[in-house]
Amino acid sequence: MPTTAVELSSERLTLRVPRPGDAPAIAAQVNDWDVVRYTTSIPFPYDLGMAEAFIAAQIERWGEWDNRHIPIDEIAFIIERKADRQVLGCIGLQPPEAGAGVEFGYWIGRDHWKQGYASEAVGRLTAFAFETLAVEEIWAAAVPINDASHRVQDKNGFTIVGAGARESPARGGSLPVIIRKLTRAQWSKRYSITV
Repeated sequence: MPTTAVELSSERLTLRVPRPGDAPAIAAQVNDWDVVRYTTSIPFPYDLGMAEAFIAAQIERWGEWDNRHIPIDEIAFIIERKADRQVLGCIGLQPPEAGAGVEFGYWIGRDHWKQGYASEAVGRLTAFAFETLAVEEIWAAAVPINDASHRVQDKNGFTIVGAGARESPARGGSLPVIIRKLTRAQWSKRYSITV
């Protein structure tokens, strides 16, 4: 499958492969402490060169994409609003720290918070992971005080399975996290889909 064909659609959003022209929008939105403070890998401050390097790495990873294997490293999608093609954020999949399947992470630019975009993007990416990647489980983690991410995970059926810590070189140590999981069976039952 050509890289340009990897595109997911939901009611209001398109999830697509990053492009070089996305760098200014990414840099402008990510260079905001409130956007990145609960992430483990995004450095702060964040500049245009970092966005360009991130996109170049993603384009290389997507160039090897074949829809048959879970990612060796994170693969990221740009979250784009269909109405005006504006970049709202980014969502990605990576191997989980423990267990099988994949783990997701995301960020949404501050101007686009509290509009349901994160929940919609997570829902679409979850369907992609179960339907296309055929994984058996999807993992998610969020720091205890990140109420918005906990609501997003709850809305999409993820249930708490434990707590732990995630190494965060970008924050100079580790962050405590609440760990959640959604299995294929739980997801299928929620949407009445036969597996």
